[in-house]
Amino acid sequence: MSTIMRCKGCGASLQTTEPSRVGYVGSLDHEYCQSCFRLMHYGDSTIHFHPEDLPSLPEHSVILMVSSVLHLDLLFSHPVWRYQSEAKFIYIINQIDLLPKDTNLDLLLQNIIRKAKSMQVPYEDIILMSAKNRFDIDHLKSYIASFASRNIYLLGVQNSGKTTLFKALTNDLKALAFKKAGLTQEALEGLMGEQKIIDMPGLYQGGYLHHLLPYTVYKKLIPDTEIRPKIYTMNKGQSVFIEGLIAVTLSTETQPVVFYLENNITIHKTNDKRIPELIKDKENQFKIYAESYEEKSFRIIDQKMQITLADMGFIHVTGPCHLKLIYPKGLHLSLSEALFQ
Repeated sequence: MSTIMRCKGCGASLQTTEPSRVGYVGSLDHEYCQSCFRLMHYGDSTIHFHPEDLPSLPEHSVILMVSSVLHLDLLFSHPVWRYQSEAKFIYIINQIDLLPKDTNLDLLLQNIIRKAKSMQVPYEDIILMSAKNRFDIDHLKSYIASFASRNIYLLGVQNSGKTTLFKALTNDLKALAFKKAGLTQEALEGLMGEQKIIDMPGLYQGGYLHHLLPYTVYKKLIPDTEIRPKIYTMNKGQSVFIEGLIAVTLSTETQPVVFYLENNITIHKTNDKRIPELIKDKENQFKIYAESYEEKSFRIIDQKMQITLADMGFIHVTGPCHLKLIYPKGLHLSLSEALFQ
């Protein structure tokens, strides 16, 4: 009976016959598939795929639903509890280290709990943490150990930090944790004391940056350190261009607009009337741009609202005002009450 060899980085079954398929290696003596090897040593990868189906999990499982703070607008959008109603669900809001240090985390938690109740989402607990914080990891280990279940599953949208959490819980040094969507191909398993931690492949989310841009580009746009807010006081008809990707135009009177983005992202001030010519000449005007664009308008009434820009970041603005966004066709945008201050 042959033993299935798995890539230590992504969990894919290793194979030596088809270079275009996931898990290819030149020799089964290798620990990492060719795609993971290139990711580790050259910073690029093209073969990992994006599974879209919800995994089948045992009854009475303990499932840690991991979400990045960058994905909060879609929190609870994958209704896993409908497929496994007997499981215990703990929601881990990961990467809170990305939020500004003065963020009111109590308010953030209250807003998330209110959202869960309004959507009738069952949960055992909701935990705000960072998988990079040793104190948070130690507390999570103690919490997990309180469950009788021997198997603990990590589930969540791609690029939510699941594998970083898995590595911290199990002290696994070989699993790969990069800003690479779809990196975990098959379940990774490791021990935490007498319990088994199982890192499941990430759930696919269309409209995120990996859906529109190559890895070598989008990895530079996703924040991985504390986001410092950039405040622009915009006048009517004034626009800002985020790289060559998103143009934001104010159609009402003077209004401060706050951008929460990766700190090295370039924001250009311009005039609304120049946007068509800038897009037409995008190859010469910008280093990062999209193939095609679409437009959406947001009317803000009288409170602080949040426009989520896929997994790139947020815009906060207080109404009344009217914003127009021109953005890559298919990019996910949403408007919600600001979840943090």
